Amino acid sequence: MSKISRRNFLLISGIGSTSLYAHAIDRRRTLQKSRGKSAAQQTCDPWIELNLENMTWNLSQIRKVAKVPVMAVIKANAYGHGLVKIGRHLEEAGIAHLMVGKLQEALLLREKGVSTPVLNFGPFGSGNAKIIVQNNISQSVFNKNVLSLSEAALKLGKQAKVHIHVDTGMGRMGISYKDALPYIKTVSSLKGILVEGISTALTEDDDFDKEQLKRFMNICKQAEKEGISLGLKHAASSDGTLDLPSSHLDMVRPGIALYGYYPSEKTQKEDRLALKPVLQLKCRVVDVKTLHPGDSVSYHRKYTAQKMEKIAIIPVGYSDGYPHHVVNKAFVLIKGKRFPLIAAVTANHCAALLEENTPVSPRDEVVLLGNQGKEKITAEEIAGWAEVSSYKILISLSPFLPKITI
Repeated sequence: MSKISRRNFLLISGIGSTSLYAHAIDRRRTLQKSRGKSAAQQTCDPWIELNLENMTWNLSQIRKVAKVPVMAVIKANAYGHGLVKIGRHLEEAGIAHLMVGKLQEALLLREKGVSTPVLNFGPFGSGNAKIIVQNNISQSVFNKNVLSLSEAALKLGKQAKVHIHVDTGMGRMGISYKDALPYIKTVSSLKGILVEGISTALTEDDDFDKEQLKRFMNICKQAEKEGISLGLKHAASSDGTLDLPSSHLDMVRPGIALYGYYPSEKTQKEDRLALKPVLQLKCRVVDVKTLHPGDSVSYHRKYTAQKMEKIAIIPVGYSDGYPHHVVNKAFVLIKGKRFPLIAAVTANHCAALLEENTPVSPRDEVVLLGNQGKEKITAEEIAGWAEVSSYKILISLSPFLPKITI
């Protein structure tokens, strides 16, 4: 077996990404504007700035297009923006429902006082049934585990709220549309169960989405003909909300659009909603170094100066969720200008090559994602450097990064 270095261990173990989320959610690292900004400025370490007015704008734009209630998707630490802070803000904005991808996310929202209806779109075990019912969490169901919710509800003298999830072609979770009707009949007949909704997930293939919707609506019509109440029908993610009005049904489930980004290159170019990014990633220059010809930077001498040069040492690395393989493609903003990253992105540091005679000093602000002066770096641009999606860039941001509301 080949040896694993410290650096490789950090990379393959996922430290700095969503693998730490379950450990980080209990740490009260989210800073309030009154004290957080000054606290962040006392160090050069990275922080996230959230413009929640932009989220309010994005939500209003989505509502105009959808014309139905919105179930806001805040899974994966609200796409890196902070689960509780975003959940509270959306509750204040009058959101109809929240959707999470893991039970612990739903439980944390309840623990922190968020009372808006929350749907756990992820799986659960029979041992989780009691706590789901106790915390008034709506649960996506598609297998026999729904029986445990019925049993728990009867013991507690409450109702378990469920959304039946139908797989119409995504090929992931859900009861197959071919087997859905008998399952719907069974679930609707269970004591203690309230069918609050029925859902499917679209593949975002234009033609096949229409076929999926046809399958979904056929199932719904058959069930309703037999007198079964299905509650809210929902299928549309951000993509469907923007591009497929027939998928809006009773409620839409936007995710990425809430945070100011479009779900596809096509919708991005159209920019129909004039979405505004909510998040910026910033830090401060920790040091400025002068390199002489032959001086090298980072492990394995990844970069060697050919002439006199200046570099800014930036205290951001892949442990913060910044992609490690973007060197020689990526830029950062300092003093309103773009400077290229050189050498390597390590666990906690990277370096930017400065222009000759550029007046950059330690503690100058660095923007890795966001705006500075007339320049901006978007999640889509970073995603292009990293050859991943903008979703990946945002979701990978470490939950340990302090968050400041601006």
